[in-house]
Amino acid sequence: MAAFELRDPIHKRIVFDEVERSVIDHPFFQRLRFISQLGFIQAYVYPGGVHDRFAHGIGAMHVAGRLFGRFVASSDILTSRFSHIEINALRRRVRLAGLLHDIGHGPFSHASESVFPSIIGLPLDWSWWKERPNRQARHEDYSVLMIQALAERGVLARDVAQDIASLVHDQVVPSPSFAQFESRAPTLQKILKSIISGEVDCDRMDYLLRDSYFCGVAYGQYDLDWLVSCIGLSECNGRLIMTISENGVRAFEDVLLARYHMIDQVYFHKTKAGFTHYLEAAIESGEIPLVIPKDPETYAQMRDGKVIEMMFEAAKDPKNYWSHHLINRLPARRILRLHDDKPEDAATLQTLRRLCEDNGIRYFAHSAKNALSQFGELSDANAIIHVAKKTLAGTEFVPIGRYSDLLQKYDEKLRFTDFFVLREEADTFAALAK
Repeated sequence: MAAFELRDPIHKRIVFDEVERSVIDHPFFQRLRFISQLGFIQAYVYPGGVHDRFAHGIGAMHVAGRLFGRFVASSDILTSRFSHIEINALRRRVRLAGLLHDIGHGPFSHASESVFPSIIGLPLDWSWWKERPNRQARHEDYSVLMIQALAERGVLARDVAQDIASLVHDQVVPSPSFAQFESRAPTLQKILKSIISGEVDCDRMDYLLRDSYFCGVAYGQYDLDWLVSCIGLSECNGRLIMTISENGVRAFEDVLLARYHMIDQVYFHKTKAGFTHYLEAAIESGEIPLVIPKDPETYAQMRDGKVIEMMFEAAKDPKNYWSHHLINRLPARRILRLHDDKPEDAATLQTLRRLCEDNGIRYFAHSAKNALSQFGELSDANAIIHVAKKTLAGTEFVPIGRYSDLLQKYDEKLRFTDFFVLREEADTFAALAK
């Protein structure tokens, strides 16, 4: 029985045990209380959207546990191959991966990534990695760094920490001890990873409900309980697959549609997108003297509050354009939202750029190019999620990308660019555009 519980506005009652509490109580995770989920600028549009990544991490842990529980309960694949102790060990890894998947986020999350150092400079244990990459670090890399540091400080067992990191990061391999699980259930690590980062994952399933709740919008709502109840685990052609019953497909579509509308109406709201650019420009131009440390202890001191104070200080001088306009809530003017898959919009974007450059008008573009799903990129042989379709002969497993035309259609639409001009140039631009 779990020893602890907390109340949550999304999931109501979340229970956790002593080991999970030791991670939650650690300063590395407690720091997420001071990293906002949607960013400081988001409050300029949705004043209630001030929730943090601490609550999201705990919510994601809860959902990850529910999804793993469905894998166990839906068939005897796991119970017939693993002991009760081993199943609990797997559950532990999945829940902690859900808890820690965002532990590496910097101040204001993605905005600060523009000044992250090279990944080569991070004190990572490269024996965990498939290869040593040579690129700018991302928050996922810092998540691995912080998980590794928790193992070095005795909070997590080393093999458990590596397995958690492998569920959080694509380039990290499971620990050698995980081979005992894979030998009895090939592709187990891949299917567990889909709970943390996939088409139906604990991250997305929590943040859609949480963000819509705190922002006061209905776009991110879907039936979590029904969707979880329709998920299962099966084996097809020698590998494990996540299944969704036919009567659960509509609930799954609701998740994709919820994400589509949240991206369009919340995550890429024109005011939020413009101010996000201001924050990134203030950091990159040096108006805000933000330096991202490489060691985990110093990185754990990086919180939103430090950057907020830097912005207020910089905003005192009107010459610090980005900080001054950001703090004083003086947004850029969005001219158009252009859809990348329309040739006429692509031509319009080039025309707008040329018009601004020829006349010395300051502008910027903010693009949403994340795919709504990966259905179009995966072959049937690599598809993780299948619909368990009943036939006269029994059950046929159909890749969900082939089963639902609606999902494919919405996936095609999620590529657009917002074109802005700075507010001081708006009238000049309008006169020229006529």
